Amino acid sequence: MIPSRTVAALLFLTLGLPAGAGEIQGTCLLRFRGVSTLHEFSGTVRCQPFSADLPETAAGGMGIRGVEVDVMVDGMDSGNRTRDGQMREMLESDRFPRIHGTVREIDVAGIRRAVRVGGGGTASFDLALRIRDVERTIRAAVTNLREEGDQVGFDVEFPVSLEEFGLKAPSFLGMFRVRDKVTVRGNVRLKVSSKE
Repeated sequence: MIPSRTVAALLFLTLGLPAGAGEIQGTCLLRFRGVSTLHEFSGTVRCQPFSADLPETAAGGMGIRGVEVDVMVDGMDSGNRTRDGQMREMLESDRFPRIHGTVREIDVAGIRRAVRVGGGGTASFDLALRIRDVERTIRAAVTNLREEGDQVGFDVEFPVSLEEFGLKAPSFLGMFRVRDKVTVRGNVRLKVSSKE
């Protein structure tokens, strides 16, 4: 149910920039999927627009020191009002309206090599995900790198354990319960520009 900053991984797509300082501006659409006692469910949420600087690294390549991405809990939509209400209650959206993700020290060249534009490779990065007042580091996978001009896109996927974040899964009639693991998949789109 919880999307994240996973989108931070996008930064690695900083491909066609000349050596020197640049910037990315990004958006993402996240899809969450879970299983309850009776059926599967899914939903979507858009991340808030984000940006990050792309400084030149000591080795002469491009890197990203960090990127932060937020999703608004009230923007999470499973298409079922009752389920969405239970989800917001579980996440305490009145007290914690955002889910926050941070990715630090992104090795753009390393991710590009691993994913291989046009190929079927996978890269990964550590995502610090904060849900309510609990932060955990999750390993996120990056695939399907796409580049066209100053536009970069890629997909990201990571698991979220409700229990690890101190969340009690919603239940219905006390016997039908959402399972602990939720899978989050996202499509990240970046616009890369030089700062001149």
